[in-house]
This record gives sequence, structure tokens and C-alpha cells, in this order.
Amino acid sequence: MKLYNNLINEIKEKLSSSKTLPKGNSLDVNNKNSVIFLSDSAFELGGSQKPCVSSLAVSNDIVFSNSVHLLGDDLNQIKTDSPFSKFVFIQIENFENEQETFNKIKELEALRYHLSVDGFMTRASALNMREQIRVSKKAIKSGVAFADYGQTLLNEYLKFDYVKSAEIYFVTNFDEFEKLDSVAKKISQTTSALNHIFDNVMFDCSTCNLKEICDEVDGLKELHLKTVKK
Repeated sequence: MKLYNNLINEIKEKLSSSKTLPKGNSLDVNNKNSVIFLSDSAFELGGSQKPCVSSLAVSNDIVFSNSVHLLGDDLNQIKTDSPFSKFVFIQIENFENEQETFNKIKELEALRYHLSVDGFMTRASALNMREQIRVSKKAIKSGVAFADYGQTLLNEYLKFDYVKSAEIYFVTNFDEFEKLDSVAKKISQTTSALNHIFDNVMFDCSTCNLKEICDEVDGLKELHLKTVKK
């Protein structure tokens, strides 16, 4: 799956000034989202209508460094609701069947909806690409940092047997959001186009609202035509 390659490289270039975090401690996880009441919350990443975007993209041939990166303040420096972005890039096996590849993408995306990390409560929406995270006072008091949270997520992605490598980027710097948002939208639109293709949605390309992204992303329109012929 090379459809996301250019978008991944564009995001990584825009985040080139981010710092690579040291390997963090893995936090406790479970499959039921924990509830953190407002009175127990230190702040919310992406809360109070702050800019917020979450995105995941995969590649077969880009090798990632199994590392966590941060651009902006770390958790111990944040005192109130903050802007927040999270980008997850994953190298997966090269499946011959495109439908199987897309199924794996959906499986990886689903992780954020059912994975609960101790001290963090996630509210995610694929529709508007937001992922707001409420952070508990207890977690901040115990010294939990983005390195720990990111390492925990990284470990969970690497548990999938078809995942070969990954990188996670966190952004809390408000000034970066405008230039990141447009690329994140293209990643989301690419995934939406794939969803149309593999759900066998037949449409006239000239009237489809995804035409622009199909024209822009190399291989997307060709994949659609190939699938229709089947």
C-alpha cells in the first residue's frame, strides 16, 4: 500500500523540528475506555474547542524507527486544555490482496476506539478527525509523559503480526496546526475513497466528491478501476 507514501513524507517533513523522545515506560491498558471525571482531570488535549486532529497512515515500503516524537509542550508543561495532534505511521506487510490490506487498515484504526491507557480517557471521532484526550491529575502527579503514553500505544500497534514498524508524532504547538490539518484531511479522504472502493460503491467519477483526492493520490483511481473490473 503506497497510496499514503507522499502524504506520510509531507507530514514528516512538516514535523522535522520535532524531538525524538526517549523510550518511555509502558502504562497499563485495557479494552474498555476508562472514565475520568472533570474533577479528576488535569486538562484535556484538544478540549475547549482547541485545534485537534488525529490521523493514521500505512505503507508497505517506508521503514519507521519504532519511536515517539513531540513538537510542543510535554504533559508536565501543560496547565490547561491544549491544542493536540496525533499522527501514527505504520509499516505493514505487503499483502497481494488490496481488500485484505484495507481490512488491516480498518483494524489498526479501530484500536484507538477500544484501547484504554491508564490515566487517559479518549474521545475519538473519525468523521471530523478529532481525538480528544482527558488526562488525569493522578497521571500528571506520577510524572507520566508523552514518552510513556506514546510507548504504550507503539507497543500495542507492534503486537499485530502484520505490523513491521511504526512511528507516533504528538503535536501541542498551536502554530503548526494550519499546515498539518490540510494534509491530515487528505489522509482521511484517501481512507474514505478506499472505503468506497472496497464497499463496491459504484459512482460517476465526474460527480463524486472524492474525485479531487483520487486525481491527486497516485494509484487511487487505478485501484478503483481495477476493483470495478473484478
